[in-house]
Amino acid sequence: MLVSYVLLALGAVGFGSAHLIVPNDDQDMSGLTVNSIPAAKRVEYMQKANEALFRQSGPCPFAAFGTIIVNHTSDEVVCEGANFRTGDPTIHGEISAINACTAKFAEQGMTPTQIYAAWGDLSIYTNAESCPMVCASSHQEASSIEYVYGTTIQHNYNVGWGVMTLSSYDVFQQSRQLPGYQTSMIGQILTNETDPLFSWQYNASAPCPNECFRVPSATRGGTTCSNVTVSRRDYEAL
Repeated sequence: MLVSYVLLALGAVGFGSAHLIVPNDDQDMSGLTVNSIPAAKRVEYMQKANEALFRQSGPCPFAAFGTIIVNHTSDEVVCEGANFRTGDPTIHGEISAINACTAKFAEQGMTPTQIYAAWGDLSIYTNAESCPMVCASSHQEASSIEYVYGTTIQHNYNVGWGVMTLSSYDVFQQSRQLPGYQTSMIGQILTNETDPLFSWQYNASAPCPNECFRVPSATRGGTTCSNVTVSRRDYEAL
């Protein structure tokens, strides 16, 4: 199944315009108490997802996708992840965090069966809506209790990202036969802070986040955001 999702993603990614409306991609649950977790706590943990990104990738990474996995019962972050450019197209922030938790649980002596069962007590927070490739589907496969996201696929499509225009809502609707079909989906948390992280990459007039600034980029043929002044050598690598 994983291979099928990867092949689908690689064949379907493309750039579009803001005229397309992603169906069912307006699942705004900001300000609501869901599963007895107040809205303020959701905001707190989404901020932690952004902080995890900054720790692992700096203040203004191009692929600004950060994820944490939370145990709300103990009120703690269990593990975190971010997009890494390793050449593996599946290592998005969510998969990075899931891999980190799996490794952590294994080091604690948990069996594969125990690790799989542990997901039922955990919530996945990601600062942008998961792609349908492997990320949204993995939340269902893992049977995590909650999937919480910030920026929407619609937003990222509108600002120039090449995305699969399939909402998490529709992925979940088509996944009811999986054991994780009861995973709660909680969307559009802290978008005032997550949206700017994804708005500058394909719009040279958009401000850089986190006090970063525009610098020339040889590889991109324009500019990118950075928090350091670049030398000629750095310029050629950007």
